[in-house]
Amino acid sequence: MLIGVVGAPNKGKSTFFSAATMVDAAIANYPFTTITPNRGVTYVRSPCPHVGLGLAKCDPKNSRCVEGVRLVPINMIDVPGLVPDAYRGRGLGNKFLDSVREADALIQLVDASGRTDLHGNACEFSAPWEEPEFLKNEIAMWLAGIMARKPLHGQNGLKEIAVSLSGLKISEGMLSSAALACGLDITCGLPDEEGTARLAREIVERRMPIAIAYNKIDAPGARENFEKAKNGGKPGEAGGAGAQEGGIFACSAAVELALRKASERGIVRYAPGAKDFEVVGKPDEKQAEGLVKMRGILAENGGSGVQEIIDWVVYRKLKGIVVYPVEDEHRFSNHKGDVLPDALLVPQGTTAIQLAVKIHTDLANRFVGAVDARKKIRVGAEHALENGDVIKISASR
Repeated sequence: MLIGVVGAPNKGKSTFFSAATMVDAAIANYPFTTITPNRGVTYVRSPCPHVGLGLAKCDPKNSRCVEGVRLVPINMIDVPGLVPDAYRGRGLGNKFLDSVREADALIQLVDASGRTDLHGNACEFSAPWEEPEFLKNEIAMWLAGIMARKPLHGQNGLKEIAVSLSGLKISEGMLSSAALACGLDITCGLPDEEGTARLAREIVERRMPIAIAYNKIDAPGARENFEKAKNGGKPGEAGGAGAQEGGIFACSAAVELALRKASERGIVRYAPGAKDFEVVGKPDEKQAEGLVKMRGILAENGGSGVQEIIDWVVYRKLKGIVVYPVEDEHRFSNHKGDVLPDALLVPQGTTAIQLAVKIHTDLANRFVGAVDARKKIRVGAEHALENGDVIKISASR
C-alpha cells in the first residue's frame, strides 16, 4: 500500500509528509519547494495484542509499540505541487501525474485559512472547499487524455481501454463499473469527449480514494472555513474535528512535526496522534511558550489530525487490517522467543494461505494449516483473517 500526499503548491504537503514520516523534506513558504517526490515510511495505529492477551511486553521488530499501540509501517510519497491545467503539462504537471499513478490513496492538503491560491501564491482569500474538485478534475482529464491517446479498433473497446490504463492499476472490472455508473456503453470504444471526461471522473472515484486535510487549522479564519467545508462551502455550526463521511479532516501538520521532533529530543513524551503530551525535559523559555500554544491547539482540535487522517485512509478507504504472525501459538512468539515480533498490514479478506505467501513463498508451498492463537482453534487455507488476529502458519518439514 502507498499513500500519496498531494495538493496545490504551498499548502503544507511537505510539512505533513515530514510529520508523518520524520523524513527531512524541503519545507519553505513558496511554490514548488518539492521538485521531485520524497519517499518515506509512516505508520498506522493498531491496538497491540500484548495488552489484550495479558502479556507483560512485546518485542516488535518491524514496527513500534508505544503505550500499548502498535505503529505499523506503510509507505508514503510526497508528490510535487499541482496547478491548474497540470494535465496539459503546466507547472510540474507531468512529474505530479507520473508520481500520483503509484499511489493507492491520496491525502490532499488544502490551506484551511484560504490565504494561498491554486498556484501557491499568497492571496486575500481562496475558497479551500473548491480545491478537492480541482484535484479530481486534473487527474480525470489526465486519464481521459491517456484513454483517447490510443486508437481503438472497435473489436472489444472495454478490453482495449483497460489495456491502455493497465499501468495505472485500473482493472477491466473497475472500468466497467465506472461506465455503468455514468450510463455509458464502451463495449465498442470510447464515447465523445464529454462522455470520456465523465467516465474518467468515475474511474478516479473508484481507483483513488481521497481524504481532505484542512491544514493550518490554527491560522486565523481556518476553523470557520473548515466548518463551511463540512457544509458544502456554506456557513455551518462549529463542531469537533474528525473524520466526516466525505473524508474531511482538520489538522495542523506543523504542530505534529514540532511535537515529534520535541519527543525525539527528549523534551516531551508524545505518542503520534495523541491529544496531549507530557513535558519531561527542560524546554527553554521560547520552547515552553510554544508548547503551551500547541497544547491549546491539540485540545481544540482533538489532536493534530495528522495520524487520524492516515488511520482513516488505511482502515476505511484501503480496507487494511493488521495481523500478527507467530511461530509459537502458546507463547505468541517467534522461534527466538520474541513476543509478537511482526505486525503486517494486509488487505481485508486476506486468507491464511495468502498470509503464508506474504511471509515466505516456501512457507506457502509447505502449508498444511494455521492456528488462530487468540481463539486456540485451527483454521484452513481459505480462512479469512480479521483485524488484530495472531496467526501461526503450520508447514510440513
